[in-house]
Order: sequence, then C-alpha cells, then structure tokens
Amino acid sequence: MVATAATMSLTAPAHAASHLVRRGETLSGIASRYGTSVTRLVRMNDLGNPNLIVAGRRLRVPGRVSVSSIHVVSAGETLSRIASRYGTSIARLARANRIKDPNLIVVGDRLRVPAGGAVRRATPAAVTSIEASLENQARGHGVDPALVKAVAWQESGWRQSARSSAGAIGVMQVMPATARYINCCLGGHGLNVRKADDNVHLGVMYLRQMLAQLSTKRKALAGYYSGPGNVKRRLNSGQRHYAGNVLALVKRFR
Repeated sequence: MVATAATMSLTAPAHAASHLVRRGETLSGIASRYGTSVTRLVRMNDLGNPNLIVAGRRLRVPGRVSVSSIHVVSAGETLSRIASRYGTSIARLARANRIKDPNLIVVGDRLRVPAGGAVRRATPAAVTSIEASLENQARGHGVDPALVKAVAWQESGWRQSARSSAGAIGVMQVMPATARYINCCLGGHGLNVRKADDNVHLGVMYLRQMLAQLSTKRKALAGYYSGPGNVKRRLNSGQRHYAGNVLALVKRFR
C-alpha cells in the first residue's frame, strides 16, 4: 500500500473547537495535544483546579490543532499539490525551504510547512467520529489505539476525503487493491473503502497483518507504507522516515 508520507496538521473552526474529556486524561496531556498551555485551557474553561477534570466534560480548546509542521515528500508529489493540501502557497513553501526551483523536489525531502498552513478544514464533530472509529476498531482487533491513531494521522490527518496521487483512499489511505485483498483473504467481507468506518476497519486489519507478519514495529509500519514485499533487511530512507514519523506521533496519542 502506497500513501503520502506526511506528518499533518488539522485546523478546526475556532468558534466550535472543543474536546470531550476521556477517562485517564490530564489537562497537561490535552494542552500538549492541542498545541496550547495548561494556563490557557484553565482560563478558557474557568477551571478552579487544573489537576481535577471530569471524564465526560467538554473543554473549549484553541481552534487550531497543530501536530507537526514537517511534510516528507513522496513519489509523484509536486510542490503545488503539497501547498494546496496544507492551505498555503507554492511561494511560501519555496521560501520556507529555500527551494530555488519549485519544479524540483526530491522524494524523502523533509519540507517545513509555514506557520498557519493546514490541511483542509474538518469539523470537530467529524474528528470526534473518526477518533471513535479508530479507537473501536483498534480495540476490536487487538491493536494499540495510539498506534492506529498515529498511522491515520500520518496518512490523512483523519480525513476520509483524502486521496493520494497513487490512488489511496480515505482515513487510512487504503488502496482499492489492498481493500480487495483484505476483504478476500483477511475476513473483511465486503468492507467499503469509501465509507469512513469501513476504511478505518480495513486499515486496522491490514496494520494488524503487518504487525503479525513482520519482525519489528518499524518494519510493520514500513510494510503498511510500501507493502510487505518491499520491506528488506534494512529499511530504505522513505520507510525509515515514515516509521519514525508515526512512532513520534504515537507519543502524542497516549
């Protein structure tokens, strides 16, 4: 399965951003996830005791959710496509990365996304629905939910509308051929790659297969990224970048 190797950011409308507190979460963890401070969250929500937050409560959070400002260039990508994806311009991307020829970018290059650049907007309700699907499917198949969330964020920024230049679809960036394989051979039984929850289901099943088939977590992630047949004894540069980005994101979803 080939998908865009990008560490992505998500922008939600500032007037509607909120976070539903889950059991075990801390204010510092929520602040880190949303790229803000505990002090700002306390002020926004009139919290008397920052050490005491109750599961089920909705907290107001800053409208911008930034996970990373790095994009790893994949085969077939252009600077214009990357700029469009992050809501910025070719000129800003070129300036931020000192690119003299915008028509020449190299696979594996790590591009800095200018401040304020973001993936096309998604509503908090859509994000909440996708997150619930990621958690449910991960637990249902015995895969670490934080790892599933990290893969999904790396692949699409949790957007079912995402499409890669290679033809990968949805939240988990599943190729149609991969979906057919999962449905035929891994027990998917008619899952539809174009439906968000089915897409997540397909991706989690494939990730579980990679974890079972390959000897290390990094190799499993490389297999998810480029197909298990392309994973050799030593990972190539693109595979290393992809696995490293995902594992860095895992820490943010703990």
